[in-house]
Amino acid sequence: MKPRISGLVLAILLAISAISCATSSAGLATSTVPVADKKYKVISPVEGTKYWYTFDIAIIGIPLSEPPIDQLLEQLKKEKEADALINVRYWTDKSIFVFLTVNRLHISAEAIKFEDEIPDPKKKGR
Repeated sequence: MKPRISGLVLAILLAISAISCATSSAGLATSTVPVADKKYKVISPVEGTKYWYTFDIAIIGIPLSEPPIDQLLEQLKKEKEADALINVRYWTDKSIFVFLTVNRLHISAEAIKFEDEIPDPKKKGR
């Protein structure tokens, strides 16, 4: 009886590990546009999450849609009527359920608005 129970437990654990898995990654970017010589004002922090799906068979993956990275960045800028995002932090993870992979992208950043520069009359024409 005991070998049967241990075999059943082992089979269940193997099935669970084969059915679902998860991975993740993270990163950091300074800004979505160059801001080196421009004056700006930080409006507020922003955060957002988007999902997309892929169909996977072993090592072959077929995306069912494109990763919504640009859509999420634009959405975060529009939320606060910002010109750009700075201190962009992101992480992704994926959960695999049999042949379907659910990918998740999370971005947090600071929304900024560029300040109007007063033109210097000495630099006129240059």
